[in-house]
Amino acid sequence: MAEPIPSYPFERSRYLGSVARVSPLGVRVNFPFATEVAPSQYAGHRVTRGQVGEFVVIESFGSAIIGRITEIQLPDRDRLSVEPERSDGDEVPNPIGNIRLLGSVDLNSFRSSRGIGEAPRVGDYVYLAHPDFIRHAIISTQGGQRGLVDLGHLSGAPETRLALPPISIFGRHCAVLGSTGGGKSWSMARLVEEVAARKGKVILLDPTGEYHTLKDGVRHVHLGGARDGADDAREFVSFPYFHLSEMDLFAFLQPSPGVQAPKLRDAIQSLKLVHIEPSLLEEGSNILLKEGRPKKAINKAIVTHDRELHTASAFFDIRCLVEQVFAECVQPIGEKNHWGNRHQFSFDSCVTLCMRITTHQKSQHLAPIFAPPDYMTDLTTVIDEFLADDRVGVLRVSMRYLAFEHNTRELVVNAIGRYLLAQARATRFQKIPVVVAIDEAHQFLSKNVGDEHNRIFLDAFGVIAKEGRKYGLTCLLATQRPRDIPEDVLSQIGMFVVHRLINERDQGVVINASGVLDGPTASFLPNLRDGEALIVGADAIMPLPIMMDPPACPPKLEENVEATWLRP
Repeated sequence: MAEPIPSYPFERSRYLGSVARVSPLGVRVNFPFATEVAPSQYAGHRVTRGQVGEFVVIESFGSAIIGRITEIQLPDRDRLSVEPERSDGDEVPNPIGNIRLLGSVDLNSFRSSRGIGEAPRVGDYVYLAHPDFIRHAIISTQGGQRGLVDLGHLSGAPETRLALPPISIFGRHCAVLGSTGGGKSWSMARLVEEVAARKGKVILLDPTGEYHTLKDGVRHVHLGGARDGADDAREFVSFPYFHLSEMDLFAFLQPSPGVQAPKLRDAIQSLKLVHIEPSLLEEGSNILLKEGRPKKAINKAIVTHDRELHTASAFFDIRCLVEQVFAECVQPIGEKNHWGNRHQFSFDSCVTLCMRITTHQKSQHLAPIFAPPDYMTDLTTVIDEFLADDRVGVLRVSMRYLAFEHNTRELVVNAIGRYLLAQARATRFQKIPVVVAIDEAHQFLSKNVGDEHNRIFLDAFGVIAKEGRKYGLTCLLATQRPRDIPEDVLSQIGMFVVHRLINERDQGVVINASGVLDGPTASFLPNLRDGEALIVGADAIMPLPIMMDPPACPPKLEENVEATWLRP
């Protein structure tokens, strides 16, 4: 049995009206006091007599049915009865309104549910819901009450706090949605702080660098960028090329399908092979020469080391890739069991590919991937250190300096997700679950990158959303464009924190994905205040409007953007 109801739901002082019409999803109610000029006060709480957005309870046999007022109007015959300048009669206004049914609370077991055991009847009384009763309806669906995450207070009732168990928020992934300026980043920071305060682990991928304000148990690293000098104390990391998959490299280098793609694949395999078995190298050479050479030893080594060659993050020296591509341009058949001489057509066809390889190697923007400086640490090493360090709860990976060219950000973030998923499948996160938080998630999910011959679908975080939670790896996504997030990813989300959303397509996506939100409730989204959000969860019986608590360290862009527009 759940804890007793904190307040009697059917207090006469909170009476609003009676049911006049009943349908499966809602009821129409008489609101005889809705035209009162000012709300009343009772027991220290504001009592309105009928206001759009208010929660109500309908007195039913053995249960309290919870609903929300979605519309109030005057019948046409009473439209002018509320005009103060008219004095031609004693018309009495008779407002009516619609209430969307949300769930019910059993008055015997004190438990709440989304279902309604017995529909309201015409004539049933309707009361304004006490804030503590609404809070009870939410928490009575939860399990244990230990280690609750304090989110904020019920909108319009600062004294009614709302706290949920971490499993309800992060157990089936969490998404923070909202248009720019609605408080999305603050809510993201608040949730990250709450996880860290409970000795959890969060890997925060920060595209803009605005979460640099986080402190207390936070390790800040910068993916890319350059030191300002020897005294620069910032920690820089790289994500070396050998952590990328073959398809990732193809998306970067864009080899043509006829000649370049097979030669590039062979060259990468050859460089991996000589790293594993250096005895295949001829004296004074850093690449695997094939022209006129016997095939037996090399083919045997390929078969022997097949597993190592196809292992994720298998090392090869990309500085030798151009030479190795040209070395692959040989006749496939020469003397018996030997490669032939140079194949000139293949050699000429690979010139443009080798130019692109050299350009990428020399690019300063791509240095964290193809030529990381000595002061940069491998990000995978930093992640392993973070997971082993009990003193640090948040690893913030700032991608502020990572270039957008050649879809670098999308490919690198997808590769990071693939690495984390591999670690999760290896049961690294069973004892201490890990939350990977992604701001501006629409930039990285549901993307196709590469040309028409080397197109790659970035699905790492989609796979994490589908199967990561059974390994202890969950997602915290923040985006202002829910319509750009794949539907199969959103359908796996168990908790939505929805700030102000204006675009109807975005609202429709959230309605379809949440399974709880509907059209009448979503109509409140464009009018939410800054910091106000609807909490929509798989474990909650209804969408709940709350004012989110601000984070201890609010996000802020490192540059003062406004100052650039000032003139002396």
